Amino acid sequence: MLKSKKFWAYEPSQSYDLKQEVFDNYKIKGRFYDDVLYFFDQMGIAPHPGLRAPANRESFDVNAVNLINNKVDVNTIKILIHLLPYTKIISLKLCSNDFEINNLELLVNSLVSKPNNIYYVSYEWNDKLTTAEGVISRNEEIAQEQYKELFDKQSELIYKLFKNTKFEGICIRGNLLGDDTIIEIFKILEAQQYNSQVKVLSLYKNNLTSKCIDSFCSMLLKNKKLEEVNFGNNKLTDEDVEKIKNHIGKYPMTMEEVENYNKKAKERDQIIAKNVKLKISKKPELEVPYLDEMCQIGEKFYIVKNKNLRVLNFMQNPLTEKCFDSIKYMLDYNDDLLITIDENTFKPSQEEILLDRNGKYFNRIYFSKK
Repeated sequence: MLKSKKFWAYEPSQSYDLKQEVFDNYKIKGRFYDDVLYFFDQMGIAPHPGLRAPANRESFDVNAVNLINNKVDVNTIKILIHLLPYTKIISLKLCSNDFEINNLELLVNSLVSKPNNIYYVSYEWNDKLTTAEGVISRNEEIAQEQYKELFDKQSELIYKLFKNTKFEGICIRGNLLGDDTIIEIFKILEAQQYNSQVKVLSLYKNNLTSKCIDSFCSMLLKNKKLEEVNFGNNKLTDEDVEKIKNHIGKYPMTMEEVENYNKKAKERDQIIAKNVKLKISKKPELEVPYLDEMCQIGEKFYIVKNKNLRVLNFMQNPLTEKCFDSIKYMLDYNDDLLITIDENTFKPSQEEILLDRNGKYFNRIYFSKK
């Protein structure tokens, strides 16, 4: 357990009660940094570093707010949330903030319930929370046991972000959340009731293992929105890559599978036709079963799974040359797919195939340095 650090003017601002009447009595100018400065002036405190105007600003047009390496006090949250509807800010980055759970709760609840244009949220390197006793980390076994309720609440707040339909990109890298929390996120992304719009998902460094991969693959059966997934710096295996391979791109079908597919497609068309009549008579419509797209290339038929998934990052996982066939297969049957993996994972002869400038894999796989 660490002693709580002092960032900026956190403690005086945290203890100040910025009344709602201060917001009600001020007419927003629409110049973000000027409006921020006004509210902090009311407290006699310099603006939070993440909301401070850059030295050589050329315009007042702001599209991103980055709160990095500083604690985020309750008044900074109040000011930001109040001003967001009057701005063009679409991205919010929270990084290494050592949140007090009440401040995090206020911020998340406000983001999902109050007007704003945010559609990309980055909550990263926030594996630590501040308590009265100091800063606690998810990486400490004692803290995990003693403060389980606190970490569970942090996870619940992260779930709220995923349940909100407006966020298209969510980065939760470096939070050491673990398999159980990420499995819950996959369930949210899978559930039709939440209608997730997340396209970009970063799970970098979250202590993930093979335990979460079945849930990821199950989610892929129903979620067709994801375009980029970053699994970097976890503990995935060659077998995990093999499982993922079977859930994306074009997958060859036997003639028996083609016949079964056509039968299901016919039944689905009948339900759709019946729903037209039910809708006219204002009766409850039947649920239409989902079918993956089927395509024919030459004489062969393929199921097309998750054709929108275009970026997979496997860097800094303990993968070996055994996953070469899986990686090559994914590239073979996903024309737009890009894959990142560590250099020296494969044999030189295997790398040569993937890096051949005249080959079909060139510029579709990136070997990162360890």
